[in-house]
Amino acid sequence: MATTESNSDGFIKTVLPLDGFHVGLFDDTSLALPPEESIKLSNRQINEKGFRVQQQVQLTLARKSKSGVSNGKAAKGEAIEMTLDKAISYLTASNSEWQVTAATFIQHQCFVNVDSKRMVYFMHGIPKLIKALESDNVELQRAASGALRNIVFEDSHNKMEVNEKNGIPVVLRLLKQTRDVETKKQLTGLLWNLSSIDSLKDILIREALQPVTDAIVVPCSGWSDGDYPKGNLLSDPDLFYNATGCLRNLSSAGLVGRKAMRECESLIDSLVHYVRGTIADYKAGDKATENCVCILHNVSYQLESELPGRYFKDLSSSRRDLFPQDKTPGCFATQSRKIKQKDDHRVPFPEEKSNPHGVEWLWSPIIVRMYLSLIAKSTRSYTQEASMGALQNLTAGNGVISFSIAQTIVQRENGLQHIRRMLHLSESGVKKTAGSLLRNISRYPELHKEMANQVLPDLVSVLPNTAQDLQVPAEMTVSVCYVLNNLVRSDSQNARTILNNEGLRKIINISTNDR
Repeated sequence: MATTESNSDGFIKTVLPLDGFHVGLFDDTSLALPPEESIKLSNRQINEKGFRVQQQVQLTLARKSKSGVSNGKAAKGEAIEMTLDKAISYLTASNSEWQVTAATFIQHQCFVNVDSKRMVYFMHGIPKLIKALESDNVELQRAASGALRNIVFEDSHNKMEVNEKNGIPVVLRLLKQTRDVETKKQLTGLLWNLSSIDSLKDILIREALQPVTDAIVVPCSGWSDGDYPKGNLLSDPDLFYNATGCLRNLSSAGLVGRKAMRECESLIDSLVHYVRGTIADYKAGDKATENCVCILHNVSYQLESELPGRYFKDLSSSRRDLFPQDKTPGCFATQSRKIKQKDDHRVPFPEEKSNPHGVEWLWSPIIVRMYLSLIAKSTRSYTQEASMGALQNLTAGNGVISFSIAQTIVQRENGLQHIRRMLHLSESGVKKTAGSLLRNISRYPELHKEMANQVLPDLVSVLPNTAQDLQVPAEMTVSVCYVLNNLVRSDSQNARTILNNEGLRKIINISTNDR
């Protein structure tokens, strides 16, 4: 669910909330958006997985009980039953097979039993697992990564413990060095889980943003290899999904996070390239695409006001070159000024770049087309919501970017047909964001004709019959009324359309019941 901010000028900006997560299967991972939703394994699945882990553990114990444990924990020939405290002690054994077995056991126990996470914490297992990541043994690296990933899931104390024991630099070094795909998958899942806690976001932005981008996002997106080379992606799609899930959390960290992501080398290029590729491959419902669009949504928040001065200077210069200022004052100064203010909205956007780079993508007409394609084609409601939210952010300012994006949506790309359809979906977040986007666009009288022709009847139809109607979010009702007011003020014929569609009765009922 997206939060909104409004100001006295009536436009709305959105940013994704900091909280909320999905619960996945064995490799559970946290998300910044959407809200909490649980998907549990069946008891049969858990029992089958537990049986396999116990088999592996017992086979190892059986082999080693014949020869003894090298650290003296068991005598030769003695039968051993693995427990959590024994597993933690075996992490420091000299025999790597014992260490792998111990880490695997811990990984499983922390998956099936929440209390095991606390026990690992109190028995100082986390620093031992971090130390295991520095081993040269690939199997141990993989098992320790998976154990840490499960240990920190939905456990703030364990997440902080990983950081306090200097675990983040160790994780990032291994992520860069290892060639094992499964280890990379567990490490990116671990980073995703760590990123869900607010107190670690700034640290991860500072230490992990560029390394994760370089090691996973760029190569997995295919951006460095040309146009949509899907066959050349790393073999496990969960790598890119986990990495972008981590960055999705970090993008909600406020101004510091947005600024760092806009400036992160190759990040925006890779995200846009990946999303455009999934659209070209008719896979707009891809789960990693949702992460990418949510990141782009968040970094577009307050873009115009936070844009580095050099970009704003270039845009302003292009605007002056297109329409040089008339140095001759008019006979009617006030009227001339009003006419100029109105004409300012008609100034076309600087010429479209065929190959934007970095932050330039965020206001490019190319990315507007990309968002509209996702709104039209994606089967994931959060992808649709984030796409409209990004356009909502981009149309929320008072400068050249805002009007240009609105004009591109309405007149150049015929995007209203896709947005109007979102007004009728069942997901409240999608509907509210569609209403807020139309509210921003309606600030421009130049676009009212198209809005009246394409969305006015739909806007009236989604108005509730009373203010107490829980089927329509209050925020959406406010946005729709704002749009209707703007359209009526620009053309009295629009008032007749509202009247003919029973809109006046609804507005009176809403006003009466809201007192």
